[in-house]
Amino acid sequence: MINSKYKTAANCFLIAIFTLLLSMNSNAQTISDTTKGGTKNLGNEDINVYKEYTPILNDAYKINITPIGDTSIFNPPSLTYSIDPKPINSNYNLSPIKPVKIKDDNIKKLYRGFIKAGYGLQNLPMVDLYFNSLRSKEFNAGVRYNHLSSTGAISDYGNPSNNHDALNATGIRYFDKLILNADLGFKRDLVHYYGYKTPDLFSKAETKHVMQDVNAAFGIQTKKKTDESIAFNGGLAFYNFTDNYKSSENNITIKAGAEKTVSKGNATLDVSYDMGKYNADTLAFTRNILRIMPRVNIKKDLTSLSIGANLVGETEDNIGSFRIYPYLLASYQLIPETFSVYGKVNGDLQRNDLRSFANQNPYFGQYTFLQNTNNKISFEAGTKIKLEHNLILTASASYSDLSNMPFFYNNIDTIKPLPFPTTFNVIYDNAKFLKAISAIEYKFAEKTTAGISIEYNNYKTDKLSKPLYIPSLRAGMHASYAIAEKIFAKADVFYVGESNGIYFSVDSSTTTHKLVTNEIKLKGYLDANLTVDYRYTKLLSVFISLNNIGFTRYFRYYNYPNYRFVGMAGLTYSF
Repeated sequence: MINSKYKTAANCFLIAIFTLLLSMNSNAQTISDTTKGGTKNLGNEDINVYKEYTPILNDAYKINITPIGDTSIFNPPSLTYSIDPKPINSNYNLSPIKPVKIKDDNIKKLYRGFIKAGYGLQNLPMVDLYFNSLRSKEFNAGVRYNHLSSTGAISDYGNPSNNHDALNATGIRYFDKLILNADLGFKRDLVHYYGYKTPDLFSKAETKHVMQDVNAAFGIQTKKKTDESIAFNGGLAFYNFTDNYKSSENNITIKAGAEKTVSKGNATLDVSYDMGKYNADTLAFTRNILRIMPRVNIKKDLTSLSIGANLVGETEDNIGSFRIYPYLLASYQLIPETFSVYGKVNGDLQRNDLRSFANQNPYFGQYTFLQNTNNKISFEAGTKIKLEHNLILTASASYSDLSNMPFFYNNIDTIKPLPFPTTFNVIYDNAKFLKAISAIEYKFAEKTTAGISIEYNNYKTDKLSKPLYIPSLRAGMHASYAIAEKIFAKADVFYVGESNGIYFSVDSSTTTHKLVTNEIKLKGYLDANLTVDYRYTKLLSVFISLNNIGFTRYFRYYNYPNYRFVGMAGLTYSF
């Protein structure tokens, strides 16, 4: 449709043309009539011309503008901005939000003392006493006394009565720039060599073995104020171990260390010097170990790495050796706080002494031969998986190459007349062993916990046909359950696989009474324990403990059986 504005213009244009034509036509008529001899008026006549409108658009002429400069490079203008802050006047009134209340928000009350006491079958009294200082930012100290004894009999064997007493005191003092700590301890263990089949053959005094351990340790540690500063630590430890067979061992250990923060981690250096002297009835020698352990520890994101070495020097009666062992520990978080793996390469020198042997087997005899174990190299890898804070799975496997690994064997003490009860000595052998450990721990709220653990050992020895008194398999299960608000039950079941041992017998058919070495296999065994605790109040509770519920007779060492069943009842009290 044509716009009305254009219609008006077109009409005006037609009227103008029509008027011109009329004027031209009038002139023509006048001239024609003049040539004929006169002028004649044609008169007026209205003529209407009808014609379709044809619009025409004129051509457009573009403006020719040529840009100046190279348009391929864009030079943006330099712009500056400024903000003129003007606070907005707001009269909005905030309404206070009530905080959410949390149970047990207050600091729990502490008690200075705690005692656990009980009495069980086999004439078994037990006392465990703690006394400690209360909360303090400057000082902490405590003392503990523990007693456990038994005078029960084991049928067809010698007197198995035993006694254990231990007293320990600890203290820590905090200062602005350093921390001081001290530990003092005394332990006395009494056992009887009951590894013989004739109960009335020896008196208690003849089979008694008493071991005493007096120990002390002191330490100092400085605090780091800044990352550029260096933290130092040092300490001194001492123990004296003796028994009633004129065997004794004195040991002094001096330690010092330093720590410095480096890029993405820290660097540490620890040095220790271990001086020991062994004395027997007719034997005495000294053994010293110098250990230097430099480390560089780096942590970045989900990866941590520790690189270093163990530099160890050993002397025995002025005969020395020096060894360098590698140290490498790496870990990586595959899933943060859920799934991690680690690997370790290590080597070190392990000190063997009477004190450590007594903790493993208190039935050792006179003239125990002492020698350190050389862990040439060991490889270890493992993983830890944590699911929803309720299920934890750990697994690891390691391989080690050892020289002079100690094994216990049954020995006949030639000082005593035969047949003296079975005692033990130590034999050393080179060994390569593979160890695998796995464990699963489950926790449901605070009411139920359960777990399973398995350990597998595979030893290959050089001189011995089989490793002595080391089971190839250990497995265990444990669980705890809150029956009610005040009743708690705990149970554990464990299995120990078979192991091997050797014992000596006398060949009476010869006049020289020749000793004969015999190999023996100790059967595997299953043991189960149950404890029920009734918490009458927050301060007072009573318990019942049942051990070896299956009445299983098993041997940890040859000729040394256990009690078939032990039950105990007692109470705990905080004050």
